[in-house]
Amino acid sequence: MKAPTAATTPFGRALRNVGWLLTGKGVGAVLSIVYLALATRSLGVEGFGQFTLILSTAQAVVAFVGFQTWQIVVRYGMAHREAERPDALARLIRFCLALDLAGAAIGIGIAFVALVLMQRHFGWSDTLTNEAFAFSIILLIAVRSTAVGILRLFDRFAIGAGADAVTPIARFLGASIAAWQGADLLGFLLAWAAAEVLTTLAYWISATRAAPGVLRRWRDTLDAGRENAGLWNFALVTNLNSTLNAASRQFVVVLVGLFTGAAAAGNYRLAYQLSQALVRLSDMFARGVFPEMTRAGTSRTDGGLALLVRQSSRLAVAVGLATCLLVPLLGQPALLLIAGKSYLGAYPVLVLLGIAAGLDIMAVGFEPVLLGTGHAAQALRIRAASVVVLFLGVVLLMPTFEVIGAGLASLAGSALSLGLLARAAMRLVRRDRAG
Repeated sequence: MKAPTAATTPFGRALRNVGWLLTGKGVGAVLSIVYLALATRSLGVEGFGQFTLILSTAQAVVAFVGFQTWQIVVRYGMAHREAERPDALARLIRFCLALDLAGAAIGIGIAFVALVLMQRHFGWSDTLTNEAFAFSIILLIAVRSTAVGILRLFDRFAIGAGADAVTPIARFLGASIAAWQGADLLGFLLAWAAAEVLTTLAYWISATRAAPGVLRRWRDTLDAGRENAGLWNFALVTNLNSTLNAASRQFVVVLVGLFTGAAAAGNYRLAYQLSQALVRLSDMFARGVFPEMTRAGTSRTDGGLALLVRQSSRLAVAVGLATCLLVPLLGQPALLLIAGKSYLGAYPVLVLLGIAAGLDIMAVGFEPVLLGTGHAAQALRIRAASVVVLFLGVVLLMPTFEVIGAGLASLAGSALSLGLLARAAMRLVRRDRAG
């Protein structure tokens, strides 16, 4: 029997997947620095703060109502694909798209209420509030999570990387035009909205080519709930997990603005954005590893899961440690280069959020183990515990330390999440070895 090569092992396939994802994100990382610099310098501290509040509110609502259907497609679609059940797979995909659209409809109502409350608190004009609401609607209806899942299920990571690169390219072009024309806040909102729409189109065009005909029949869509045991539970758990993770982080930005004003929210958002450029690396790693964790959990190959966890966690910890060291060293020069002296006050928060990002990267070596082996509820409990610590920290620390308190709270939440995820993953590995 021929020995597997590095490229055909689960970890090798995972690294190949991550490599393609990073191709798109590598382009995005460079361009994001440019369009972030254009936005901060063009809008000024106060204007960028308003832009931050609108963007963070919309993204928080998107995360709150989103079901992370790409995980559902991979988690349940893998068995249908390997068993050659195309009709069942098509029903699953349509079911996931229906979840995305239902969430978007609910999100529009939530965004309206949230923005009306923010208008009253910050004294926004009707025009600005209407622009913010229109922007939120576009972000909500630009659903592509199911399309992302299709491409990952069929190992079209290279195509997905190309579609993913549309976002930073479109933002860069839009921000460049807005800055060149001396546009105000609306110009940058239009640039970000256009990027979302174009990225969604790119993903769905690619997805329908990878799985042609899956969106044709809708009458039997709800049968997917009966055909895939535990699907509703998994969908709700991943929705809650996403809400607790992404929405809570965005909501902290909004809280900073509510407590300390738009300018402080802009500083926090700038630091958060730079730190999230690093977390995107971990997100790409998780998305590349998740299908292989699912395969390992489904096939039950002796020791396969333990080997994959050991290899992926080592890489994640190494990258996370490097992040924790580099952010304090490079953060201040990066702020000066990107945003200018007006934003140097964000440096202490950037250090805290950068270290928290490093811990989040380490955690990604462990979380896909739980999600890919049917332990999503346990991952949710861990995420809930870290969010409780995050918000307790914000409430207790911000009155005294202001924005720094929010950074400390984020660091505490990330540290707890890493510790609990590592412990849970190691337990599963020991069980896999014993079984």
